[in-house]
Amino acid sequence: MAARSLGFDRRFTEIFFALIPIPPLALGVHGLALALRLRAASALADRTAAYLCDHLPEGYVVVPHYGPRDGADDEVPMVVIGPPGVVVIEPRDEAGEVVCREDDWYRLRKFGVGRRFHGPSPSQRARRNAARVRGDIAVDSSRTSVEGIVVFTSAHLADVSSSSVPALEGLPAIVDRLVGSPAEPFHVAV
Repeated sequence: MAARSLGFDRRFTEIFFALIPIPPLALGVHGLALALRLRAASALADRTAAYLCDHLPEGYVVVPHYGPRDGADDEVPMVVIGPPGVVVIEPRDEAGEVVCREDDWYRLRKFGVGRRFHGPSPSQRARRNAARVRGDIAVDSSRTSVEGIVVFTSAHLADVSSSSVPALEGLPAIVDRLVGSPAEPFHVAV
């Protein structure tokens, strides 16, 4: 009846009612994809936190899934507090070779640069999360040093020199950076 009131004949009425469930289905699929991405990011933060707890010496505290008091819905994946200071870590589990061009992150392909990473820039997210943590721990946030770092657990870093925060390749590199005694050279972008 609703389709006929819009001026559709019987044949178009069937098509009209066949198409009605598509938008809710699309929203459901989009919500499921978002939930799976958040679940994977949470599992990555848990694995990274477990690695850091096992490999960092006494005096370091690893806080996964930190919820800042700024009222935002998203959490900070990981905060490490230790003798050198406070470090906010943005773990990423990208495969292949990664390049950064002015805080836009891409995967390198055989014939040039591939598609941009889905979602917000990891370096901008690390910098924003560092500012959120700094706001939580200090009365005068301009005097407190909180560093944001992006750690790629399985990617090889190519040119990441234009990243606004340091980018490290592999979990041993973040341990070396935090402890301050690098055993072997690793890629750092400042």
